[in-house]
Amino acid sequence: MAGPELLLDSSIRLWVVLPIVFITFIVGVLRHYVTQLLHNDKKVDLQQVSDSQVLLRSRILRENGKYIPKQSFAMRKHYFNNPETGFFKVVKRKVIPKNPMTDTSMLTDMMKGNLTNVLPMILIGGWINWAFSGFVTTADQSRIMQDQMTGAAMAMPPDPNKAFKSEWEALEIVEHKWALENVEEELMCQDLNFRGLFS
Repeated sequence: MAGPELLLDSSIRLWVVLPIVFITFIVGVLRHYVTQLLHNDKKVDLQQVSDSQVLLRSRILRENGKYIPKQSFAMRKHYFNNPETGFFKVVKRKVIPKNPMTDTSMLTDMMKGNLTNVLPMILIGGWINWAFSGFVTTADQSRIMQDQMTGAAMAMPPDPNKAFKSEWEALEIVEHKWALENVEEELMCQDLNFRGLFS
């Protein structure tokens, strides 16, 4: 049994939906330019970039090591995992935990995020509730703001030493399986089959 049909006045599209779309678009454009004005270049830590590249190289070796000869794989694995001289065993980074309440750059970024993201949403939601009361209902903006504040506060830099240890463990259990062992014979068979189709 079908329920009652929901009938909407066609003028709602013209007098409610289109103004909301227009205002949302304009606010999005303004927010983009305000974000560009408030954007500051973050200082790049050369050591963090270097560490992330080493972890990336190790992960690529784990995933694609089967496409290089066994000797090349062993040489790269030795560079990372040798018990005496391996990168992941020798390199230890000094970790200084950052407190988000004392780090002015994190507080500033959090305030800029609130200014450019949460504040326009609250203003648009309030305007929609005021202008179209009885037509449209909006979401709870305080919950959105609380979720964003929690996410910004929880964004802590990872410990590189723990990342090195977990990557060492992951690479240690990888065994080389040469994926291209019979590639020449397979290519030759495919070539003969291809020629046989057109002969």
